[in-house]
Amino acid sequence: MVSCFIASANRRRPLVSWREQPNTRPPPPSRVCCTCAPSRADTVRIGVQFQTHGVDPVRFAEVAHEAASLGVDGVFLWDHMVPFVGSHDDSAWETWSLMGSLTAVAASSSVTLGVLVSPLTFRHPQILARAAATISRLAGRRFILGVGAGGFVHDDRLFGDERGTVERMNDFGSRLVELRDAVDEQNRRHSTDVVIWVGGDGPRRTVPLAARYADGWSGFGPPERWSTRKEILDAIGTRSEFETSVLLTPMDEPFESTAWRSIGVDWLIRSLRPDGGGSFDLEPIRRLLDVAR
Repeated sequence: MVSCFIASANRRRPLVSWREQPNTRPPPPSRVCCTCAPSRADTVRIGVQFQTHGVDPVRFAEVAHEAASLGVDGVFLWDHMVPFVGSHDDSAWETWSLMGSLTAVAASSSVTLGVLVSPLTFRHPQILARAAATISRLAGRRFILGVGAGGFVHDDRLFGDERGTVERMNDFGSRLVELRDAVDEQNRRHSTDVVIWVGGDGPRRTVPLAARYADGWSGFGPPERWSTRKEILDAIGTRSEFETSVLLTPMDEPFESTAWRSIGVDWLIRSLRPDGGGSFDLEPIRRLLDVAR
């Protein structure tokens, strides 16, 4: 099983830039065979992801505090300009501005904050690295910077992005390399603890890029599908503190207990849409905590 980031921030070491070594794949500080790493199925972490629309901005900090009081390990925001539901001219709140409002919750609890995921199609790596370092410092703890290749049609239209999948994925690879360097530099400069996760489960590009350049990977269900992607990580090898996660939806609820624990996932993260009443229903999080603990 993949070893993961249960260590404290002080145990993480900055990485050396690989840009001075052209034509070579950037090696992480250390790599492990995922199948040889010690198991930690009994310590799976639980997270909640809030979608950023349909709820007043002030309410996000309140509901994050409620989730922390239930015992979640992580609070995440998604990052889209337009909701998945509704029309193309709907609007979501700006994720990174909202994230700043959650730092007090993290600073007063053991909760880890994160974004799942910021598309590198419209989020510049240098800005993301600095924003994440700022949140890490304000929260006083590790911050999980999840990034993806984008591709949501309403976001793309908003920014006039008409690129196809191949061009978008090529750009994602180069931007991920830039982000790796930028995050490492900010961590060195400010003694912050920002880690990079890659979200998505494309077996030919996304998952291999996660193995080579990131500190973690977030995939999707069902467990059989997730396991095939994890096998790719195992074959390539990952950083010695690499984490794996799955983003759960209501469709995944039948698999919330032993199925995920048995295949070695490190994080179970439940995505929540607004409940229609200006807040979020945390009952799915309570159920997940009950079955996972």
